[in-house]
Amino acid sequence: MKLTKIIMIFAAVMVLASVSIAADEKPWFDMKNCAFCKNLTTDPNLLKNMSWEHYDISNGVMVITCVTPAYKESYKNAMAAMQKIGEEMQKGKTDVPMCGHCQAYGALMMAGAKFEYVPAKVGDIVTITSDKPELLAQIKSYGKRCREEMAKLEAAEKAKN
Repeated sequence: MKLTKIIMIFAAVMVLASVSIAADEKPWFDMKNCAFCKNLTTDPNLLKNMSWEHYDISNGVMVITCVTPAYKESYKNAMAAMQKIGEEMQKGKTDVPMCGHCQAYGALMMAGAKFEYVPAKVGDIVTITSDKPELLAQIKSYGKRCREEMAKLEAAEKAKN
């Protein structure tokens, strides 16, 4: 159950690096077409009231999601919808459109990365870790790509204003 919840949290946490070639061919975040990420847009103000930060740690990446208190229920609903999709995929559903981020996140899971989910007052914290050097490199690459793509999104948002 926790594993599925993690899938959902960062499928939109916008979070899946250059782990696969296919991920590089798609937009990193796709709030319109990704089955996971689009759940973050059901409340039109949710994305404006949350943030994701990706930090390298010695054995992987720590992802901190912060949600404005007034939008925690919307966030919870989005995560539940994403969890449902993850459960369907675990049962064999394969025709699930995903952005590069969500595809890379899932690839890390399938490669054996360890995911730990910690609910927090501010939102949630997820660590993605491994003691295998090759997988650790993929995790670090994922974190780097997430930071780069988030910076692009923030710059685009500032340019609009």
